[in-house]
Amino acid sequence: KSDKGPRWYHWALAAAAAVSGLYAVLVWPERVLKVGDVPITDTVMGTITIILALVVAAKHAGLTLSVVAGLFLVYALYGPYFPGVLAHRGVGFRRLVDFLFMTTEGVFGTPMGVSATYIILFVIFGAALSAFGTGSWFVDLSYAIGGRFRGGPAKTAVFASALMGTISGAPVANVVTTGTFTIPLMKRVGYPPAVAGAVEAVASTGGAFMPPIMGAGAFIMAEYLGRPYKDVALAALVPALLYFFALFLAVDSQAVKLGLKPTSADELRDLWPKVLRKVHLAVPLVFLIGSIMMDWNPMRAAFWASLLAFGTAFLNEETRPTWRHVIQALDEGSRHVMPIAAACAAAGIIVGVVSITGVGAKLATAVVSLSGGNPLIALALTMVAAIILGCGMPITAVYIILAATLANPLIQMGITPLAAHMFMFIFACVAGLTPPVALTAYAGAALADASPNRTGLVAFRMALPAFIMPYLFATSPALLLDGAAGAVIQAVLTATIGVMCFVAALEGYLFIWWPAVSRVFLGAAALLLLDPGLTTDIMGTALIALAVMVYLVQGLTRKASTASPPTA
Repeated sequence: KSDKGPRWYHWALAAAAAVSGLYAVLVWPERVLKVGDVPITDTVMGTITIILALVVAAKHAGLTLSVVAGLFLVYALYGPYFPGVLAHRGVGFRRLVDFLFMTTEGVFGTPMGVSATYIILFVIFGAALSAFGTGSWFVDLSYAIGGRFRGGPAKTAVFASALMGTISGAPVANVVTTGTFTIPLMKRVGYPPAVAGAVEAVASTGGAFMPPIMGAGAFIMAEYLGRPYKDVALAALVPALLYFFALFLAVDSQAVKLGLKPTSADELRDLWPKVLRKVHLAVPLVFLIGSIMMDWNPMRAAFWASLLAFGTAFLNEETRPTWRHVIQALDEGSRHVMPIAAACAAAGIIVGVVSITGVGAKLATAVVSLSGGNPLIALALTMVAAIILGCGMPITAVYIILAATLANPLIQMGITPLAAHMFMFIFACVAGLTPPVALTAYAGAALADASPNRTGLVAFRMALPAFIMPYLFATSPALLLDGAAGAVIQAVLTATIGVMCFVAALEGYLFIWWPAVSRVFLGAAALLLLDPGLTTDIMGTALIALAVMVYLVQGLTRKASTASPPTA
């Protein structure tokens, strides 16, 4: 769109989308039951739909996704010319278009269906809360809580991004929303620009898998698994909390290194009345969480929560909406759902090609062969694929592609379906923090006026626990609250201690300054404790004891060496 408004080709694309979409709705019931030749009108309308999906994806979800989808189309049409295991008989043009247009395994597949039902309602709910000031209230609440700690602005970013993640599953949008306040504040109190941008980027990434709204991929995951969305949200709870706990400890150690102090009590004292005056803004979110936990249909829960958001906003004159706010909420909701729908449409093309060519089974065989049947190697290959795809694609598209191609081989190797899909989803989220193309970190760097590469490296280092944790719940799903109560409690407790050891090993500080040898022991203990097994827990505890002993011995040695010799 230009300053003069939509151009003629915008209207042409809109008309083409309306005609092809209406055609699909009108003829779908008849085509589903019909067997035989494909009508030429289906081919024409299907071709228009596929082209539109690629164009819209290029504009709203990134050129990379559109190019990859286009390459998959080429692969489907020219299968016999590909080498080795990738070769197939080839799919005729009209058959391919019909499959992608007139079945539920193409453009109008499960991802698009979920985006048009569940996701749009949750996005409108989040947009309504943002339009009525809930986002700024989250920041104020987080500052009121986190400001009393040393390095308070960084901890404000952690709390605020976790809270924003409950209503928004988009890391870059989260960075822009909370970072405009937290990043300048972090820089003002003494955090280097790269660290300030990295903290916000890492915190915002965690918001993408923080329940109850975990981004579009989580709703699609629930459909793929055939399980209630509540199960997916609960499964992500412990990994998300451990992630934010690790980040909290990391920014605390940074605050100690920089000698930062808590925010003054006078500044925070004026903030609490402002927070309490708008506490009603949290009611819709509490209602949404409660209704999902009570097994309400997510669409029903999001619908009533959205109405409640409009209603509760009228309770306070400061938050009372006008018609402009209502229109703004609906407009923002539709704008935010566009990239998701575009990603789902283009990813649907990829999923359809995988299905019609049978390449999914070949990829599964290849993964099993490359990994030698070892689940850890297969998981590592999946992680690499997620990081590569995440360099230029949105989270939803990365997850859909991974689920279509790599979920089955992981499940065949004994990993539970929930753990396999959650593994792929979390790595799709953290791919935005992985150099050299760390898009989420670069957004933080732009706000912090810092070097993108430096910010990306700092963010990657801070987010390292997120690159280890998925391996642990993939092999032992107790961290996903999947198992007996005793196993879950043991896994959560030891994983919490493991996260503390991991941060101490990385940063060198946790309650005390640890010597280098102790940090090595703590790093090894972290890896052992993060594994929920009893044997590894005992070994990890022993290594912690060794780390403490080294610290005490070095302390005594230092005291002895600095003691003054007795005088004659």
